[in-house]
Amino acid sequence: MRTRRQRLAELKAAHNHPTYSKMAFVMGCRVQGRGEGSRVRDDEGRSFLAMFDQYGNQSFGYSHPRIVAAAREQLDSGVLNSTKIMFEDVQIRLSEQLARATGNRLPFSYLANGGGETIDNALKLARAATGRPGVISALGCFHGKTFATLSASNRPEHRAHLAPFMEHFRQVAFGDTAELAAALDDTVGAVLLEPVQAEAGVVVPPPGYLSEVRRLCTEAGALLILDEMQTAFGRCGTFFAYEQYGIVPDLVCVGKAFGGGVLPISAVLGTSEVWGVLRALPSTFGSSLGGNPLSCRVGLESVAIASDPEFLNAVGERARTIGQRLSAAAGRHPGVVVAHRGLGMMHGLEFRDEALAGLVLGRLLEEGITSTYSLYNPRVLRVQPPMVISVEELDHCLSVLDALLAEADSHRLAVDEGAAEGTGAELSPLARTVLLPHPIDEVLALLHQRPRLLDPFSDSDTGRWGRDPEFAGRLGSDSVVWADRAEATDRGVRLTADPDWLWRDLDREVTVTPAAGGGSLLHLRLAWDTDSGAYEELLGGRIGFLVGQALTGRIAALRSALEPVRETV
Repeated sequence: MRTRRQRLAELKAAHNHPTYSKMAFVMGCRVQGRGEGSRVRDDEGRSFLAMFDQYGNQSFGYSHPRIVAAAREQLDSGVLNSTKIMFEDVQIRLSEQLARATGNRLPFSYLANGGGETIDNALKLARAATGRPGVISALGCFHGKTFATLSASNRPEHRAHLAPFMEHFRQVAFGDTAELAAALDDTVGAVLLEPVQAEAGVVVPPPGYLSEVRRLCTEAGALLILDEMQTAFGRCGTFFAYEQYGIVPDLVCVGKAFGGGVLPISAVLGTSEVWGVLRALPSTFGSSLGGNPLSCRVGLESVAIASDPEFLNAVGERARTIGQRLSAAAGRHPGVVVAHRGLGMMHGLEFRDEALAGLVLGRLLEEGITSTYSLYNPRVLRVQPPMVISVEELDHCLSVLDALLAEADSHRLAVDEGAAEGTGAELSPLARTVLLPHPIDEVLALLHQRPRLLDPFSDSDTGRWGRDPEFAGRLGSDSVVWADRAEATDRGVRLTADPDWLWRDLDREVTVTPAAGGGSLLHLRLAWDTDSGAYEELLGGRIGFLVGQALTGRIAALRSALEPVRETV
């Protein structure tokens, strides 16, 4: 029988996002329930502690009481809709507070709904202010998923499906000022950068980089746009990350945490000089629901929380803890973690490969802790908890992570010892060979009597021959149903899943051959393909770990079942 979780996964795969659906299911993600602080519950009441803030969206945690109270206050006021022609008190006050957050160096702002929309607005402002079409971004960047922002990122996998991208976008290496200087000609109107490249794997700029970028942009007559969607609102220890580098950009874009985790709101902030186009051509911008009273009231509260010195001091303390603990953990497990990077409460651990990252991500969920990978570098596990996480909760997250790194290290050593070359994790196709002191006919007789005895995906060791349309499968401790076929062969058993929302291919084959010194050799081969594209290895690390665990128990059960046969003989 399908669980509620599987029914939702199948519906998501059928009507929304097939790959993300199977990723969430395989990793063990549950059905979301209520959230509070740094914890969210599933629909069965189990609590999960967040070690990641959903790309900055939950920077203030789940259902922050001040955010909820602000939303309720605005709802109760009845002032919910924008006329677009009257003076809107809460919107105007929010713009004033954003200007104050910059020390009035960026006194103007325009409110929108999401990050991509606001980055587009910043690019329009830059072109209007400079009269130049060119935009330079950095390799590995992420600025959104509109055509303009995808053009800025210029990822080959996106270009393969969405080309041609927009013209006048160029890229240079992040951190390389010489390459940037060479690219800054009189066609470039803007340089678009993240203060920390989040989706490239939490890449922190080298010392002096952003101050030199600021100088180069000023000399070349290009505007510096900073995308602070994930770094603003205190994440790096100051309200804006750019404050730590002693610079002021011409334009800065904010979002995500801005909405307190509950409402969409974003903004581009800029200088008076850049804002000239809105005087000359007021209709340049427009956003149907951007800057609506409800979102703005929540935005006001987010600004107030993140501007509180006590709040920022607490972020600094937790940042030091995260940095010290992760550096020490990475040093203890160099065979698993190849790099640790971070700033403030925004860190990443780069694993030796994506499979090990997938293994650890799945185990974290089993231990009641949520995290994720970096979008453009799946080897990097994100450690970016809500900024309101308590000292005790943070200690628990980091302690569990450290224990799982040690577990992954042990797993890696065991896998590498039995592999022709070091792989770190078991991936498809996974093979095992087992020496048994029993003749072939005894082993075959048992396998043909109990065809699923060695199936690591089965709830039962017997099952039916032929096609079972409601096969009771299992992924670790999770129940899952699919159509599966069992066939007897001359030398063993073959099991095959029908292609469906979860598997493109899933084959398990068991064959028995004579052993040189007597007895028999049992050969197991498992191969799977979830049709997850670039994430196949990430999921493979999780699946391989679960299959490996289950196979150990299945092989022990086979040995035990054969012993009574031997004693009878």
